[in-house]
Amino acid sequence: MASEDTSKSVEEQPAFVGPAPSTVTSEERQAKLLEELEKVPLFMTQLPEDSEGNSAVEALKTLVSEEPPEEMATNLKEEGNLCFKRGKYAEAVSYYTNALEYDHDSRSLQVLLLTNRAAANLELQNYGKVLSDCAEALRLKPKTPKALYRSAKACIALDKFDEADECCKWGLGLDPENKELLNVQKQAIEARKGHDRKTKAREERERQKTEQRDRLCKAIGIRNLLTFDASSEKKKTKDTYLWENESGRQVVLDENTGHLLWPVFFLYPETKESDFVERFDETLTLRDMLQEVLAEPPYWDDKQRPKYTIDNVDIYFLFRPVGGFDEDERLVKVGMDTYLATILDNEKYIIRDGIPSFIVLPRGDKFTEQFIDRYRKLRQTQEAAKKSTKL
Repeated sequence: MASEDTSKSVEEQPAFVGPAPSTVTSEERQAKLLEELEKVPLFMTQLPEDSEGNSAVEALKTLVSEEPPEEMATNLKEEGNLCFKRGKYAEAVSYYTNALEYDHDSRSLQVLLLTNRAAANLELQNYGKVLSDCAEALRLKPKTPKALYRSAKACIALDKFDEADECCKWGLGLDPENKELLNVQKQAIEARKGHDRKTKAREERERQKTEQRDRLCKAIGIRNLLTFDASSEKKKTKDTYLWENESGRQVVLDENTGHLLWPVFFLYPETKESDFVERFDETLTLRDMLQEVLAEPPYWDDKQRPKYTIDNVDIYFLFRPVGGFDEDERLVKVGMDTYLATILDNEKYIIRDGIPSFIVLPRGDKFTEQFIDRYRKLRQTQEAAKKSTKL
């Protein structure tokens, strides 16, 4: 049996007739069209500098250069106005500035450009430039209410209320029914009232602050045994006291009790941690305060067998003579039931940067023994050095 011709069973694909479909997008075609139009002098957005031999471009340049300066300035003004309406104030300023560069005889156009630029700069909060342009406009044409209105607005923003009032009076003298000037005059009156209220409130706060500071100074003066680190005095201005510091954490006077409330640091050298007490009443003991500070085991202590408890710690402070060095430091132990005021009155206690500090060490601990021994050896070394000097 003869085999069938399988070639007949395969469907033949018809050949594509006509031009191949374009792969160029509509955006690309539009860009290409604009590129081609840019080569045609009539549609150029910018005239080329090198146009020698191109009569069409040279003709367009001639038309541009022959346009009257006043007409050029007016066209730029209109562009600036359009930008201003769209809220593009910086661009509006640029157009008005370019327009002002043209030399022409129209004083009214010059005044209009200056007041328009002042309006744009007013929106940009360039108040100095507003006043400068308005002053120039008034020099060219003293009877210009818009210049006076914008000057008044700028003066209010600069808290120059007397000047704003003068501008309003001048403008209303020219045009008594001018609504803009009448409104800005009211704004100036209200702004002055608000400014005066804020000034009085600020002055009252400063007065109270000064009185509180004076009372604190007197209270510290009464406690004449307090010793502050005078070595830091060079860092302070003549208007600051030794108990004041840049951090703002400083002693305050309780107006009700007359007690001093001190900011205090408790330092834990073993763990390089610390606790800060914002207000430590001088009539409280160290135990009173530590009962609050160590009411719960610190996060860095052993929760099951905490070392830092009120019944298992001792308190120390470092004594270093004013103007002394690190090697002059001594470790001084303080009784847990000692009042803060008593400690600060001790001749060995030096308050540095206005913030008292105390060292907390656990009893019977290896670190504590090493810490105390370090200062003991330091003292022994110093004493031995003094003896050898005498010999």
